[in-house]
Amino acid sequence: MAPVTNPRLLFTQIPTGLPNAEAVFTYDNLATIDLEADLHGGLLVKILCLSLDPYMRNRMRSADTEGDMPAFPLGEVVTGFGVGVILRSESAEFPAGQHVGGFMPYQHFAIFGNAKSSAVDMPALGLTVLENPHGLPWRLFVGNLGMTGQTAYYALKDVSEAKPGETIFISAAAGAVGLLLVQLACAKGMKVIASCGSNDKADLLRSLGAAHVINRRTDDINAELRKVGPIDIYIDHVGGQALEAAIENAAMNARIVICGAISTYNGVSRDNAYGVRNLWLVNRYRITIRALVVIDWHGRYLEEFWRVMPSEIATGNIKCFEHVCYGLGEAGRGFVDMMEGRSVGKAVIVLSEE
Repeated sequence: MAPVTNPRLLFTQIPTGLPNAEAVFTYDNLATIDLEADLHGGLLVKILCLSLDPYMRNRMRSADTEGDMPAFPLGEVVTGFGVGVILRSESAEFPAGQHVGGFMPYQHFAIFGNAKSSAVDMPALGLTVLENPHGLPWRLFVGNLGMTGQTAYYALKDVSEAKPGETIFISAAAGAVGLLLVQLACAKGMKVIASCGSNDKADLLRSLGAAHVINRRTDDINAELRKVGPIDIYIDHVGGQALEAAIENAAMNARIVICGAISTYNGVSRDNAYGVRNLWLVNRYRITIRALVVIDWHGRYLEEFWRVMPSEIATGNIKCFEHVCYGLGEAGRGFVDMMEGRSVGKAVIVLSEE
């Protein structure tokens, strides 16, 4: 069989501040792939959908700058979380016809030598076979059934030690993780305070059960928290003023969980936070600050997550919100929309519905 075109997404600019939607990624349809090539014991995957996530901004740096994950090499194919279907396989572990999730190149087809071949030096990100007994859309497996959902689930399940009746403050609550956190916290019987960036998002959060919503563009976060606090838990996705306001309005023994990519921007290790202006309040009120890196919790809760979340979504107990981009050419705009808060829910690139 003659080689076929294999469209791909290349990383082409190291940004300063907010990435330029037209420059940071380049869509390229010049590459080809032989779909009948010898797999050498590996597998050929048709990629169906790919994730756009805030942590990717941390990878947009020079290769000699340290970070939690390797930098995107300039001129090379972007990598990240994806879902695909196995077209051909020479691996007993991954039979043809199965769907797989994990780290993938942002292109239409990929050959993997083994499960860990795309894991970016992090074995927990290698390919895994996905089960979908409820017949849910495969793109959900890079959203509420992927790292997004796992972050929210682990944050409430363990990291924050959340209890019914407590008051929780969630920043960027109309984002991918935030919308799920709001629903999970309400279902747990907590009083939810949510912040977002528009009135439309505020209305959505109220419809999901948030008791009080703060529009960060028009409201004084500190003043609003003084009215409805003190808060027992703060789930942070933005740092800065929201984090400082949470500390100033924290209850005794409050817990602050700083999620994912934000931990890099604010100098937070997995156990401690640095550079926080009101450290005396942290000490006075015995506030615990922890960074949540999702792969640290897979060993303890991933199996439980798979038992619980697909069913909750299938029955409608959990609603999924998505910002869908169709095709790799829309990735730059989709990423910037997410970073600027113009999207609602999980940003995902769909290449094929099957």
